[in-house]
Amino acid sequence: MLFVEFDGPAEVFAAAREGVRERVASVLRIAPRDVVVRRWLYEGDYAGVEVWVELSSEEQRYRYAQRLAEEITAAVRPHTAEDIWVLFRIVPLDLAYLNGMPRRRDSVSLDD
Repeated sequence: MLFVEFDGPAEVFAAAREGVRERVASVLRIAPRDVVVRRWLYEGDYAGVEVWVELSSEEQRYRYAQRLAEEITAAVRPHTAEDIWVLFRIVPLDLAYLNGMPRRRDSVSLDD
């Protein structure tokens, strides 16, 4: 599961959501159903759009950031004339838990 967080107008989100999901999935070679695009509500007066992509390693950022930024921008651009920021957050798999269990198969619990 890969999370993409969108901060921008609701109408831009609604129009661009599926395009962002499909383009992210294509770049990372994963199924679109494994990409969760959700809208966060922030207060402020900035009119631009921010799209945050969670990756699991610096290697992924190094390998895919430029192409992800280009593809996400291309999916959002037809729906807004404002700036589009694409940013990345690194969350290593050994720091991610699904239903209380470590996400990484080879992670070792401190209780072992």
